[in-house]
Amino acid sequence: MERFSELLKTKKNFIFIGETGSGKSEIALNTAVLLRGQTDRNVHVFDLDQTKAMFRARDAEEAMKTRGITIHYMPQLLDTPVMVNGIIPHLVRKESVSLLDVGGNENAARMVGCLSDYLNRENAAAIYVVNPYRPWSGSLQDVRDTMQSVLNACHLENIFFLANPTVGPETGAEDLREGLRRLEELIGAEEISACFVTEALYADFGHTVPFETYPLHRYLPHPWQV
Repeated sequence: MERFSELLKTKKNFIFIGETGSGKSEIALNTAVLLRGQTDRNVHVFDLDQTKAMFRARDAEEAMKTRGITIHYMPQLLDTPVMVNGIIPHLVRKESVSLLDVGGNENAARMVGCLSDYLNRENAAAIYVVNPYRPWSGSLQDVRDTMQSVLNACHLENIFFLANPTVGPETGAEDLREGLRRLEELIGAEEISACFVTEALYADFGHTVPFETYPLHRYLPHPWQV
């Protein structure tokens, strides 16, 4: 499996998919900041998440603006996935880097399926964020079943897996170790391109993770702060 650092150097379009509560919106924002630091191209985040189960990229609009990152979104419409204007032009522009934060269910994944001709090109990477602690599943089999339904719906090829063994801000070292064990059981360590861990754990335990690791900074406010 190609390392995440190589994807950041060689791709210009990134599609983040995964279950609700997996942390994909936060990881998409962290990736946007990483890309903004290593390119002189314009970085655009397209928030396609209409479910509002926990967090959405649009909630960090002001924080991203100060970093030179533009967030695009459409108004909420009864939890119905709505295509954001201007996606295709940015996908094909060489001077733009685009990140699509897709809603965390099968219907939202199906929405990006209509863009598969653009998203399956050599300059794009489909990123599936896997969190073995996601709040809506009772078992790893639940995670596996939802993963399969989302991947079947989005019609994307060459999926790259990012691990997020995070319970929340209170995640500890033991949670990290157990999360990594679950991830190896779920998809296998050799299939994981990178792992994001909370900043609090990164300094002390990031070096113990058996694959490429990045600190996960919190850009999204709590729901009561929005």
